[in-house]
Amino acid sequence: MMNNNNLHCKLMKLTVAVSSVLAFAGIAGCSSGSDSATASARIIDWSQPHLVVDPGTTRAIGGISELDRKVYFSVCDPGAGFENRIKDDAMYDYLVNELDISFGRLLGPVKWTAKSLKEDPNRPGYADIEPLKKTKPQEGSEKFRQDFGSNLDVAAHGFHNAFPEFMGQFTTELSMKDEKHPQWIPENIDAAAELAAAVFKYTYTDFTRPRYYEPVNEPHWSFFGEQHMADWHLKMKEKVKEATPEVQVGGLCMSVSYFYKFNYRSFQGISSFVENTKGQMDFYSFHTYDYLRWHEDKNELYGRLQSGLTLEGSLDLVQNYTMNSLGREVEVVISEHGGYIGGHDPKGEFDGEAVASIILKQHYPDADLSSWEYEMKKRSIASFGHVSSCIANTLGFMDHPHTVKKAVPFLLINTWSWDPKYYAGLYVPKDYTDKEEWVESDMALFYRFFRGVSGRRVKALCSDPDLQARAFVDGSQLFLVVNNQSFEEESVNLHGIETDSIQVRRFGRNADFTTSYAEETMDTPEVLQVAGRESLVIIADYGQPIQELAKVNEVNYYATETIKPVKEATFQIEIPANTELEYAQLRIGLTREPDASPEAIVTLNGKTLKVPLEDSAGRFTEKEYAMTKLIPLDVADLQEQNTVTISFPDSDEGYVGTAVIRGAVK
Repeated sequence: MMNNNNLHCKLMKLTVAVSSVLAFAGIAGCSSGSDSATASARIIDWSQPHLVVDPGTTRAIGGISELDRKVYFSVCDPGAGFENRIKDDAMYDYLVNELDISFGRLLGPVKWTAKSLKEDPNRPGYADIEPLKKTKPQEGSEKFRQDFGSNLDVAAHGFHNAFPEFMGQFTTELSMKDEKHPQWIPENIDAAAELAAAVFKYTYTDFTRPRYYEPVNEPHWSFFGEQHMADWHLKMKEKVKEATPEVQVGGLCMSVSYFYKFNYRSFQGISSFVENTKGQMDFYSFHTYDYLRWHEDKNELYGRLQSGLTLEGSLDLVQNYTMNSLGREVEVVISEHGGYIGGHDPKGEFDGEAVASIILKQHYPDADLSSWEYEMKKRSIASFGHVSSCIANTLGFMDHPHTVKKAVPFLLINTWSWDPKYYAGLYVPKDYTDKEEWVESDMALFYRFFRGVSGRRVKALCSDPDLQARAFVDGSQLFLVVNNQSFEEESVNLHGIETDSIQVRRFGRNADFTTSYAEETMDTPEVLQVAGRESLVIIADYGQPIQELAKVNEVNYYATETIKPVKEATFQIEIPANTELEYAQLRIGLTREPDASPEAIVTLNGKTLKVPLEDSAGRFTEKEYAMTKLIPLDVADLQEQNTVTISFPDSDEGYVGTAVIRGAVK
């Protein structure tokens, strides 16, 4: 075990060396550093892929450095009544104290209450809310409140058609086209807003009241550009905040984040809503799901991906657009995210079940198809797709803490009150019938994988675009989370972990596509190898508190325009005068046809940059190639006014959504 002086000395040398060697490698720019540090840097082969961790340097993003676990590691559960809905105290202790879950989502805060109310005889079109004032809302035990603080921090969104019919129906021709699932929103927006405000004021306590409210979950797309939709949300915000100022109101809770679809025409849904609400909502929102499909010819799951590298471009685009249109970034709430297997007709008994059956038949042709073991293998295949997408999404959201205020993985405790076979439950009843025996599914591995990860964000820079890498320090422990978005094994030289051994959690998949999970202790490697589609949590315990020796604050500098065809893809990005940057990254969100070249040619102020080509390019190519290029910069190349151009060697086909320079301010 190191003493404090030795640990401080090692971290100080590392902090100086990292700045120097990163500049040497072309990842960052910094002229400072001792001769010895520079000399030691030169013995490292920086031409090889590398991951450099600097636990002594706190890495803030938009001024935020501390990891807030309740933002990312909640379950799709409102929390209220949780104690009574789980099996026993042991399960409570496991979920709350070992896995450290929080709560994230409530569906339908208004609908069931609205059904019990009558129309006010003195005010036609309005609900009689007097009965709500007599409500005695559920509070939770003293222990439960101690465990979860002053508020459960839940995002609530409304059912379709949730408001009483006497409030009228605003429809579009397309929203009513599906006779089985017609959609409408209330015509009388004043009455609807009054009802929602009363529900939040009288039927919740300060502890259980949702923190975020989206009036409707995944509304029909034909409502997106309607001014009535925007006016309804604005009125909701006005009335709800008059009654309960702590509740944040936003929308429009889109079901997708593939803003790149149809050459970014799909971005018009949320951009028109922002415009129609004049940017006045407390937050703007959408869901993000990977839609995985089985490709028999490739023996692999591909699909339209919205996670990971693609998500980075989607999050950047929202802020680049609002920075240009509103003069500021906006807050974002994601009340659902994940990934599921579909595209097969019929889908099976749950999402992914039919595809899982096809895969398992190849590996176990003689298996007993009726056995519970076989059934859980099918669920395990679906679980890997969902949890791996949740991991990729979460690591994306983690790098936008100043704008993403809540991100809820679509993982439910159980679903057997309405569908015991539903794919997203942490628990299923044995044989789908025995509700006394709760069987843990592989979905719970999301929380086991991330358990304990907390603390201040520290510098972790990786030259391999396929690897998401995030690092945090909590006391004596360094947590490094790495996710491989590629089907291929990725190897990187690992620098900066100053312990002889590490603990490693490995989440991946087996040859039969079922989920694999393992934990081990190993010697700290010089080369980190991450299997295809594998995710790692590395824990290095330094034996004593890791000291903060330096700070950086990453700031986004946005292009003055968004969404341009490749043939016109020149962007201007301004960096304020006298801004000193330690390192910087150029981020370019783009889309092209599936058969077009993925190899971008990028110049910065006339200099051609080296653009890493991700091994995962083919995986992000389904109906289109959708990607965010992450390009390390030498800060010496940056100016106050920066010109970025993007082109491709084959043609001018495609669109560029956004260009952003993220710089680490000293």
